Amino acid sequence: MKKIQFLAVAILFVTSCSKENDMRPASSGTTQELTSAKVSIQRPLTINLSSAADVNSTNPPTACSGDLPGFAVGDLLLNGYATHLGQLIGAQSKLHHDNCDLSFTTALLTTGVSGQLAANNGDLVYFSGNDIINVFNLLTQSGPTGTISGDWQITGGTGRFTGASGSFTLTGTVDFATSTFTGTGIGTIVY
Repeated sequence: MKKIQFLAVAILFVTSCSKENDMRPASSGTTQELTSAKVSIQRPLTINLSSAADVNSTNPPTACSGDLPGFAVGDLLLNGYATHLGQLIGAQSKLHHDNCDLSFTTALLTTGVSGQLAANNGDLVYFSGNDIINVFNLLTQSGPTGTISGDWQITGGTGRFTGASGSFTLTGTVDFATSTFTGTGIGTIVY
């Protein structure tokens, strides 16, 4: 009988010690369980992207303001590879042009973009940003390409990327004949 009582006391002691280790004071003076707190870590991010026209998009092309009436840009599907995401799922990785402006004076097309990148397991990373595309070659008919640079912010996600944040800078080349681009992004992701 004493062995059973001793065993019961030992179990209670171990249980209470493990519960104390799972609790910590929060900054407000209350306690929270460590197991329920998600620890977000800033990590380096590298992305290699290529795009294709999204011919099945339900969004009409976005009409641009500026010097060329009727100029519009359509949605894109994104392919490539990103650290922490792996090979992107192209059918689910999408870019939408929220707005755009074309200037003959500066030979620049500026766009506001938003969309999502789909990790190889289906988790999503949401983004928004701004791109600047040099359209000098397009306007002067001196070549089929131009440079693109952009600043994109990570605005959340799903799965392991729920609540994700961060940013990256995109640089690359636009092919005006196909309205596509290839580029590399470098920055950080917090999740």
